[in-house]
Amino acid sequence: MKKRVSYFELLSKVRPAQSAERALESNRLFAESPRKHPKELAPSVQALVEFVKRPENDFLRIYIGSMLDEANQKNPLNIKTPADFFQQLDNALYSLPKYDADFMAALPFYTVLQPFMENGPGWAFFTTQSIRPYFAAILKAYHDKLETPASLAYMNDSYGNWLSADAREYLSLDDYVYSPSEPHGGFKSWNEFFIRKFKDLDASRPIAPDPSGKAIISPVDGQVFKISKQVQRESTFDIKGEQYYLTDLLNEPADSPLLKPFINGLAVQIVLMPFNYHRWHSPVTGKIKKVRTVPGFFFAQPAPDQDYAASFPFLSHVNTRTVLFIESANPAIGEVAMVFVGLTEVSSCVATVKEGDQVQRGDEIGHFAFGGSTCCTLFDRSKIASLSITDSPVLGDGGGGSGEQLDNIVMVRQNIGAAL
Repeated sequence: MKKRVSYFELLSKVRPAQSAERALESNRLFAESPRKHPKELAPSVQALVEFVKRPENDFLRIYIGSMLDEANQKNPLNIKTPADFFQQLDNALYSLPKYDADFMAALPFYTVLQPFMENGPGWAFFTTQSIRPYFAAILKAYHDKLETPASLAYMNDSYGNWLSADAREYLSLDDYVYSPSEPHGGFKSWNEFFIRKFKDLDASRPIAPDPSGKAIISPVDGQVFKISKQVQRESTFDIKGEQYYLTDLLNEPADSPLLKPFINGLAVQIVLMPFNYHRWHSPVTGKIKKVRTVPGFFFAQPAPDQDYAASFPFLSHVNTRTVLFIESANPAIGEVAMVFVGLTEVSSCVATVKEGDQVQRGDEIGHFAFGGSTCCTLFDRSKIASLSITDSPVLGDGGGGSGEQLDNIVMVRQNIGAAL
């Protein structure tokens, strides 16, 4: 089986060889896609084109031209003009995810846009507030496409596709609900495949008995990125993308009572790879206090040339995300807040609970649609002083007994912390 790639290896500062390889993948997509007249582009892409063409948006046109020039100086790309750039966005919109253990071909938008995200003009373009709704519409159109039967073109057991023997082992598909004898494994769309359920939830996510009522589990499967023990109420002027600030993270005013339990609190951020289980589960038993989805960016990073993988705290403050508060049934635990953040291709963070719902520890509360994603969970540090996050050589990262194991895997099947 191919070695699993961590998010840090996939999305951190790119080595020259990796950068050249991504340029080749982007060029392949451009070369294999039919050239379209501007009026033939997808409506969501056309809307972005028309917005950028407005006289008052000359600065956006300058950003685009400059980001293309800088990217081509680093690696020759087929995308050399603004018209090429919009054509390539359309190409990505019509590209289905392909099985790839390194997940470049599986992430068409990231492959296309990453060379521009990492330079100054590209950073300025993608972090322009007026651009955000247009990329939201493009990714919504992509999400809708992945909800259709047409999205199943590579969902078969032919070599190199998502149900092939190699992919079946890599993705631990035998642990999930799917039907090898049925067309497309029984899946009705790509997104149904992506948010596939465990065949036996109790076996795949066993929760140890907790007579004390004080145990907490992780809401997601993934890799631990960061643990912070002093979360701040508000940001200062020197944000470096390394700290967590409640007003921005939770999108609440500084005087909101929802923030109070988490000031100087404890945070753990977990990053999900595309091969991970993408459903969310309640870390505690209690009542849903508030749920809201916050519109945000999709292809931003804190600064030009900054390590994208190191920017997850920053992205948790500015990307599209769903924020969910739970009031624990046990006062010893107190309140818990979770921020489910979409990365790269993700255009949908879906909560399946609402304010006032009662949940048990381990109950499903939502899911991510396709792409990368991360979850930041906040605790009241006066009640949860530390976390007991451990690796398991047996359960690993859902590797189906392959022996492969990534570092710092959060085992949702184990407790990650407990009340004092």
